[in-house]
Amino acid sequence: MIEGVWITCAELSKRKGISRQAATKRVEQLEREGKIATRREGRSRLVDLVEYDRAVGEAGDAVKEQAAETVREQRRVTPAMRDAQTERAQYEARLKALDLGERQGQLLPIPGEHGIEAAASEIGVALARELDGIARHADDIAAAVGREGVIGVRRILKEIATGIRAKIAASLEAIAAGGDAAEQTGPIETLLPDE
Repeated sequence: MIEGVWITCAELSKRKGISRQAATKRVEQLEREGKIATRREGRSRLVDLVEYDRAVGEAGDAVKEQAAETVREQRRVTPAMRDAQTERAQYEARLKALDLGERQGQLLPIPGEHGIEAAASEIGVALARELDGIARHADDIAAAVGREGVIGVRRILKEIATGIRAKIAASLEAIAAGGDAAEQTGPIETLLPDE
């Protein structure tokens, strides 16, 4: 995966023309919602600029903003300009990689009705339902003990396990079919609350 363009919340606030507090609050909100990831570097929290822009619906060119400021300061190519150009290339490569991953179905939403969290919950319910049904086989197990002893119990337990596996597989296939149907209706959009 292509490395992102990681900047501090202070740099983000300057680029977006908002206060540092507003930038930090928005980053924390997006991170809580699972839309972006942050990382720590010393005392600073870093945010991937591309993920941030995608999460808030701005696929702007932050490098142009920085480069324009640099050009105003000096008309010749400086190390800062080279850094801005490098950052721009990284930004565009990361944005294209995310777009490609989304088109190829490699990116999944985490929260939401059709997200990974909801699917994991459905899977847990399906597993629990099948495991809770083991008790209804008690009479079959007791009969196997009486007829065949330990060998009979092993046989009946294998049959029960095979049946449970088949039911779980059917449940998982139904959950996957529901996800596929949701994808066929169009992209799953996540709306951000107003600031």
